[in-house]
Amino acid sequence: MLHLPKMPAAIYAVGDIHGRFDLYQRLEQQIIEDAATIDGPKLLILLGDIVDRSAGVSELIDHLLAPEPAGIQRVTLCGNHDDMMCRFLDDPAGNRAWLDCGGAETLASYGLHLGEARTPTKTLKHQLTTSIPLDHRDFLMGLPLSLTVGDYVFAHASYDLDKPDARQDAQTLMWGNPALAERAKSRRILIHGHVIEDEPRIRPNRISIDTGAYKTGILTAVRLLAGERGPTFLSTKP
Repeated sequence: MLHLPKMPAAIYAVGDIHGRFDLYQRLEQQIIEDAATIDGPKLLILLGDIVDRSAGVSELIDHLLAPEPAGIQRVTLCGNHDDMMCRFLDDPAGNRAWLDCGGAETLASYGLHLGEARTPTKTLKHQLTTSIPLDHRDFLMGLPLSLTVGDYVFAHASYDLDKPDARQDAQTLMWGNPALAERAKSRRILIHGHVIEDEPRIRPNRISIDTGAYKTGILTAVRLLAGERGPTFLSTKP
């Protein structure tokens, strides 16, 4: 879990990408152009689920490992699909269910096509080791679960806003019900993805920005400015 003591000039948070590198490139360019109009440091947060369901995963991770856009710090959080992939890489025999949750598309982006036949575990581990670069593995396995900045809390799925950051549960952060944030007494605001909406939604204590990019072609980001409470949305919507 990460914590920034001071709000930067602007924060941009991006919803679930799910391997749509094409959409992310377009949205990131919008963010870069928008950020150029704002003086001061900028932070770009990807809210997790960068893998699965689409064929651009390996290209996306290559991009995220490359230098950040000038003047923008980028942080990628861990979503439940990213976690499932990590578990599969660690123990493919015990986590094959991931393949039916979009994992097959992720492996295809690395040139791996397992087919219906059950590949022997030893062979599969060798294929994974030789096909998926070590820096990609290290990147995924090192993703933080959440980030707090002032009254804003960023997590893939949910967050207990009434609990201290140190007492948050990983399962809740990656798999939880975001609507639970609406019951919080805290004045903090959760920015999350995980649950697909037809458009970004502002609700009590939370802002939801997963617009189902992998099937709708619409990837959404929210912009938060220092000193301003209201959000602005950017997207790949035509």
